[in-house]
Amino acid sequence: MDALRNHTFMRVPEHTCLWALFIAGHGLHVLKRASLSAGSRLSGTKTCFEWFRTNALTLAIRLFINSAAFSYWITHPDTATHMIGAIGIPVNLTLEPGHATAAMFGLSADSMVDWAAAKVPILQREIPATNDPSYARSR
Repeated sequence: MDALRNHTFMRVPEHTCLWALFIAGHGLHVLKRASLSAGSRLSGTKTCFEWFRTNALTLAIRLFINSAAFSYWITHPDTATHMIGAIGIPVNLTLEPGHATAAMFGLSADSMVDWAAAKVPILQREIPATNDPSYARSR
């Protein structure tokens, strides 16, 4: 028992945990999209693997965009407060990074990118859409 008590355990850095949870959340979202597309009669892809192969470049670009946003949020959790404050609305929207928020950021970031691309015309040319019409109908 003393040997176990004296054993030094390696501690995983907090940022590593946050990034792992972000990637897990993002991965779950992508798997959901692939599954919905493969199960739809409207989609041109019949399997999840085929969907991944068809959308690989688009997924890489979207992961890069989402990772950049996540990285910025980790280092500047009060950005939303400053942006809203700049237009004269004094509200505190600071959300400190944590395990649950990192996972939820990963899970929802791609949906936020879809929303932004639909609303902001310049983003429609810059952010590629995935090739799955069934996903748009299922949300």
